[in-house]
Amino acid sequence: MRIVTFKRWSNFSKRQKAGWIGGGLLVCLVLGILWGIARGNEPSSLPSQESLPVNAQPEAQSIGFSAEMLKAMPQGGDYFVNYRLQREASRQEAKDMLAPLLNSNVEKTKEEAQEKWLQLTHKIEKEEQIENLLKISGIQDAVADLGNNEVAVIVFASQLNSEEIKLIQDVALRVTDMPRETIRISYRY
Repeated sequence: MRIVTFKRWSNFSKRQKAGWIGGGLLVCLVLGILWGIARGNEPSSLPSQESLPVNAQPEAQSIGFSAEMLKAMPQGGDYFVNYRLQREASRQEAKDMLAPLLNSNVEKTKEEAQEKWLQLTHKIEKEEQIENLLKISGIQDAVADLGNNEVAVIVFASQLNSEEIKLIQDVALRVTDMPRETIRISYRY
């Protein structure tokens, strides 16, 4: 039987301490490289997903959807969590750029920054409202993105039936007041 004893850090020589520290740094470096390689396979930006406009009643129009299997990340994150994190980072960046302009001495610049801030706030509010209404309505998870001329809604589902499509469409129409043909619905699983 072998008995393992541990030395106190103070009992190690400088050379042994340097070896332990170097080994620890080497392990961290290797883990960082492996993490970067693993994360390098994932796109750094969200891919655009082809979707069709929903401009007619779901029963009257044959709408083609495509499903995509999500690969769970080791930390349990998924497409929707990552989408929200990237979206929040993008929003924060926009706010950080607008903040100094809000304190500008130039009145026109200050007014434009206030208008942009207000537009961003309304966009955030409407996206969150769509997402929350869909969750309340029974959709497991969803993200909404309001662009200048369209509303994209991506829901977590293996498929969508006509009732779910109509529900998503109605929620997006009610919240945004945008034309029906500018609403794009897709799903991911």
